[in-house]
Amino acid sequence: MTKLIIAFYVITTSLALIFLKLGTTSGTPLSLDGGKLSINVGWYVVSGIILYGTSFLLYIYLISAYDLGYIIPLLTALVYIVIFTASFLIFKESFTFVKIMAITLIISGLILLNIK
Repeated sequence: MTKLIIAFYVITTSLALIFLKLGTTSGTPLSLDGGKLSINVGWYVVSGIILYGTSFLLYIYLISAYDLGYIIPLLTALVYIVIFTASFLIFKESFTFVKIMAITLIISGLILLNIK
């Protein structure tokens, strides 16, 4: 059950970030127009906000159920790896040698965290 909740957290957080990025490619959803606040949100932004809310509830559960020194690095690393991959596949951002080495170090850290 724990692995399922962690996976669901990673998926909802990653999708929230991806949707928010997709929803803001044409500009910021909030702006000042003639002294008035203008809100221009599409379904990507709304979906991102809903997914973030869902991931926040999962996050609260996970940090209450597990040691912070274990769960925070684990969640952060997993989301970072997913976002790194998605940024390459969806947004055509570049892979560099330094980024690949950083991911390798993150994965090494995850392995070390899980040694009993």
